[in-house]
Amino acid sequence: MNNTIVLVPVYKPTLEAYEQYSLDQSLLVLHNQEVMLIGPEGLDISYYTARYPGIRFRSYAANYFASIEGYNHLLLSQSFYIEYLSYEFMLILQTDAIVLRDELAIWCSRPFDYIGAPFPCGIEVYVNAGCYEGINGKNVRAHVGNGGLSLRRVQKCLSLIVEHSIFLNIFSQTGSSEDLFFSLMGQLSQDFVLPNEIIASHFSLELRPSYYFQINGEVLPMGGHAWWKYEPDFWSKLLPDSPLHGHLR
Repeated sequence: MNNTIVLVPVYKPTLEAYEQYSLDQSLLVLHNQEVMLIGPEGLDISYYTARYPGIRFRSYAANYFASIEGYNHLLLSQSFYIEYLSYEFMLILQTDAIVLRDELAIWCSRPFDYIGAPFPCGIEVYVNAGCYEGINGKNVRAHVGNGGLSLRRVQKCLSLIVEHSIFLNIFSQTGSSEDLFFSLMGQLSQDFVLPNEIIASHFSLELRPSYYFQINGEVLPMGGHAWWKYEPDFWSKLLPDSPLHGHLR
């Protein structure tokens, strides 16, 4: 079995400056990893093949990339994970995420089945369906799970979707993101391992990056998500050649 595949979702014929910088830097860091772009059928990929020669492209039905809801459907479908069962892990690397160091071997050696940047204040949902319906309903709070840069154990994610398939329609109808399914329902699984908030902050950061940087002894995570949206001043110090400084390498 191959160990890890890096999947980069793309849906536009070209990238914005911040996205291009992020993907350029990430692929440079991950040069020893197997990488594949995934996107909608009919997408003009000439920009990507010219800029990233040798990287494969896998197309899916266009509706999966036409909206956030469509993307959530794709990443919560059994068929998506079945397709990658020859790999133990997949790293989802969205174009607004950046990888600073290739620590995939380290994270793959740990027991976690899903890991993404932490939610500092948590996200609480009242679960009231299936075996948790009625008097068995309960509040579940997620502290880990941002999917923009996330490492997933393929078989375990597939098993969680099967285990809690009754909740898929609920997530779809409420517009909840696919990463919340794994971070919330993973806590109610008989066999799904999630890290705690602090461990996750060593893997990736999104919200309150300077806070986690300080409490982690100024040790950088492996990467970050939406880095130019949250505390850009923090990231500008770490990425002096980024578009935050008015130029693109």
